[in-house]
Amino acid sequence: MRTGTRAASILLAALLLAVPATAQEEATENGKKRMTMEESLLLPSWRSYRLSPDNTKLVFTKREMDAEEWESVTHVWVHDIATGESFQLTNSANGESNPRWLPDGRVLFNSRRGEAASEQGGGRGGPGGPGTPGGGRGGGADGSPLWAISLSGGEAQPFFEGDDAPTGGTFTKDYSLLAYTEASDRADKEEWEKRQKVRDDGYYAEQKLTYTHIWVYDVEAGEKKQITEGDFDHRGPVWSPDKQWIAFTSNRTQTRMGDPDRSDNSDVLVVSAEGGESRNLTASNSGSDRGPVWSPDGTRIAYTGSLMENSAASQSDVFVIDLAGGEPRNLTPNMDYSASGVRWSADGSKVLFTIANGLSSHLYEVSARGGEPKMILPDDEYIYGGTQVSEDGTKLLFTGSSPYTTGELFMADIDGSNIQHVLSPTNGMEDFDLARSEFLTWKGADGWDIDGILTYPLGYEPGQRYPMILQVHGGPHGRYSKGFNAGSQIWAARGYAVLRGNPRGSSGRTLEFSNANYMDWGGKDFEDLMAGVDRVVEMGVADLDMLAIMGGSYGGFMTFWGITQTDRFKAAVGHAAISDWYAFYGQTDIPYLLEFGFGGLPWETKETFERFSPIEYAANVTTPLLITHGEQDRRVPIAQGEQYYRSLKKLGNDVEFLRFPREGHGIREPRHRIFLDAEQAKWIDKYVKQRRPISDGDGPSTNSSSKR
Repeated sequence: MRTGTRAASILLAALLLAVPATAQEEATENGKKRMTMEESLLLPSWRSYRLSPDNTKLVFTKREMDAEEWESVTHVWVHDIATGESFQLTNSANGESNPRWLPDGRVLFNSRRGEAASEQGGGRGGPGGPGTPGGGRGGGADGSPLWAISLSGGEAQPFFEGDDAPTGGTFTKDYSLLAYTEASDRADKEEWEKRQKVRDDGYYAEQKLTYTHIWVYDVEAGEKKQITEGDFDHRGPVWSPDKQWIAFTSNRTQTRMGDPDRSDNSDVLVVSAEGGESRNLTASNSGSDRGPVWSPDGTRIAYTGSLMENSAASQSDVFVIDLAGGEPRNLTPNMDYSASGVRWSADGSKVLFTIANGLSSHLYEVSARGGEPKMILPDDEYIYGGTQVSEDGTKLLFTGSSPYTTGELFMADIDGSNIQHVLSPTNGMEDFDLARSEFLTWKGADGWDIDGILTYPLGYEPGQRYPMILQVHGGPHGRYSKGFNAGSQIWAARGYAVLRGNPRGSSGRTLEFSNANYMDWGGKDFEDLMAGVDRVVEMGVADLDMLAIMGGSYGGFMTFWGITQTDRFKAAVGHAAISDWYAFYGQTDIPYLLEFGFGGLPWETKETFERFSPIEYAANVTTPLLITHGEQDRRVPIAQGEQYYRSLKKLGNDVEFLRFPREGHGIREPRHRIFLDAEQAKWIDKYVKQRRPISDGDGPSTNSSSKR
């Protein structure tokens, strides 16, 4: 059973964008607010939780958004678990990030502090600043990227100083040494800089001129040393408990994206903290190995690895290997689900990991010697994640999200028992009137079970049919989960039902299921989704004549594709969508995804590339389509949207093209998100409801609508 207190404020990374709303803030009849895009952006985000060594306090960050300027700032806070009280520790104008507990009880954090961003202590604390560890060099305006502050307040002090000081990385347990990565200088650095100054800066594409190496920084001495060599990139350095070794990952195949023999075979290696020759511990596996984690005694390393090379839909197993070498031990050979988030128990006898399973995710433990994995957190209304093991190994700290709450924080005993509710950033979303969601399973193509989530319109009355939106996720190997989804609630507040399905090819299922769309992108996966639409119509919820489809990335492709295959949708919105797979291969930064998904190169399997390209069937389209795209998208370059727009426009279709400067694959800028949301709502209201646009305040009454 759960106990605990609820606090204030939130966590909600407002979704990518196939999930909109209008601007108007209206209270429902019960006095609560409807979810809108603006409200979702204003929910403060709480992150980076770290439990103190004595398990009595938490340090974390709060991000808050200014509703006038639509700019956000993040500060460090401290929470006392026993009293339930929180206070702000830092308050610099530029904000702070990534707080950690130092051995002496102070809090370490990253910051871009400078003369223009002087800080006054906030709450009972003092100064601070942001920046996420990840390596590289160069501090803030005053020379330090890392700062330390006492819980009793006062000015934050630079943890180390100097223009060459690293901005982040991984510390030893005593914080005396820092391992980080830094790109080498190109061999022609001086000549290249001169050429750049005079704008003589033409260059050859896909030339490898620098390599990322591991460095060690001595905090006390203020000195750094490069410890890896060679024409390889090195990533994710982690220290052994005795500070003698550093484990990391590296792809030693010396192949790059465009090479004929390109390989994703990365390995786990170790190198002495003093430098020297690296040892490859996982060379026997041709797949991708990653995420090394040292055992408490430093004799073994746990990590995740795939047994398949160059597979976009492969599963990851949990492995353990001795520092001395030998054959890795697969701890999850019989679990047909993908594992992630490996960590050790305090005594080194067990390994904990997370499995994505259907609409949920589960935390497991397994003996480090092998055996049957055991689920240790309940399969209840929450999807749990972000699990940490306390320093003494007695507690678990983790977040939870449900269809009706987001960012809840929990603590439990190491075996998953005695779950305590610690913080609720959104106060359980009590200020909002939220629509009911239901988990569905239906029969897709070939009689396969397909799962999804139906969010009912706010104010749903049984026996009445409503307009419905089919939302399609990206990937194609993404998935929808039972966590909070702001976009569905935004549309439900407008009076729409929303169906989010996980067709074949989605993650969170078996290897067979995740690979079942091989050379069939838009085939049986589209049938799976349409079977879900039929299910909701049969339930008496969706109006057959008031259907819409929308999605982003692969979901955008499925939107473009879907309206060439059926005229059942009265409106469509496709974001960052693919219209021509053949052309896409030469434009995207992930061409290898197509080599896998379409069974070869475009000229080798040309029929498949063309068969599933929406542009080939543009003449079939009758559904009004709104195309949206970021002009700086490297994943799906905007030319994919341009050519579909030009084709449909020439054919006389009802189509519009909404472009966003500075934006990449997802729309990030708050004002852009608000504008996009409003335009999507106008478009779908116009063609689906076939009358005047319905604002957030014009939806059905909420007498029997909400989930509460």
